[in-house]
Amino acid sequence: MPARPPAKGTQDTTTLEALVARALAAHPSVRAADERVRAARARVIPAGTWPDPMLMAGIQNLPVTDPGFADEMTMKMVGVSQTIPYPGRTRLRRGVADAEAAGAEARARTVRLALAQRVRDVFYELAYLDQALEILARNQELLADFIRITESRYGVGTGTQQDVLKARVEAAMLAEQAAALVEQRRAAQARLNELLDRYSEVPVPPVRMPERVARLAVPASPGAVRFVSPALGARAAGSPLPPLLTLEELAVANSPELAEQEAMLQAAAARVDLARLEVRPDVDVSLQYGQRDGMPDMVSATVAVPLPLNRRRRQDLGVAEAQAEFAAAEAARHEARNRVRLEVARLYSEIERDRTQLALYVGSVIPQARASLESATAGYQVGRVDLLALLDAQATLFNYETEYHRLLSDFAQRLAEMERVIGREVIP
Repeated sequence: MPARPPAKGTQDTTTLEALVARALAAHPSVRAADERVRAARARVIPAGTWPDPMLMAGIQNLPVTDPGFADEMTMKMVGVSQTIPYPGRTRLRRGVADAEAAGAEARARTVRLALAQRVRDVFYELAYLDQALEILARNQELLADFIRITESRYGVGTGTQQDVLKARVEAAMLAEQAAALVEQRRAAQARLNELLDRYSEVPVPPVRMPERVARLAVPASPGAVRFVSPALGARAAGSPLPPLLTLEELAVANSPELAEQEAMLQAAAARVDLARLEVRPDVDVSLQYGQRDGMPDMVSATVAVPLPLNRRRRQDLGVAEAQAEFAAAEAARHEARNRVRLEVARLYSEIERDRTQLALYVGSVIPQARASLESATAGYQVGRVDLLALLDAQATLFNYETEYHRLLSDFAQRLAEMERVIGREVIP
């Protein structure tokens, strides 16, 4: 295992693409996948090479009762033999190895895409948690103002002790939520550091959602929010995604998972052809030179071929096995293609759902909740609204703002997952 860099209290950068690049350069899963590709590529040339020739040396026809070289049949022998594969066999073996190497390369690409998605997922989770902590801090300041107002009103006899206690209870609940968010952030920080091959304790400074991602999700201005129709449940207009059919075709063309399945299918097809060649024998050719004392030397040459006497129990069953494996690989490719299309359709629907919910939050929910809090605050200051209504308005706005950033993080994570499934950027 490579040595991890020591924790120095800071990280190199918090830009998303720099973090992805560092993870791809440092994570051991990528190195392992690359080494498997090297191993697979190293098997290609040997697979298409003839077997090594055999060198022979020995003594032939040595008498048992009177050992020696006086007998005219006894000779010292040296020779060489070579197995010559049936034409096409080495080509097919190399084809199998080539296809397996292509599959290993596709698996390595899958590993890279999955790792990049994991980095983006954690980054977007951290962006949500940092925004939630910011919103909570603002609400804590607002609640502190409420507490001062209730204590002041209680001091002059226009408020009740119950209001003071209720406001303090709400402040304590915010502290409990803050503690939970901080611990979630620590866990997310540890996940990011693992992906970067660093110690879990290396601090990660606050991060923000990339502006480009946020604008892909929803317009910044409530006035720019539009829907495709006035019908209830209509999607938000202006989707940045290409049509679903286009995305599915891109996935079929670019998915490394499907590329791996295609490579495995090609390897299985080559194995079928190899199995059919098993009844076509390789040829063993040998040449020997024999030296005899006091007699002429001798040269021998032989050709040997195997006899497929057990063809029905060996070669024919080998062909059946290879054909079954090919059919299984073909079915697996079909299943993978359907699964990729389903994943694209699911993510497409979930991304559009997130966009629509975000548009509703920006266009109406959050502005109305903010106006409701401002009205309740003004009413409480002049005594027209009780504290419970004010706290309820404040909690409602806090929940909506937090949920907005949760949805924005979900949108970004699903977009990253879509890019992993398709195997390329969805939105240039």
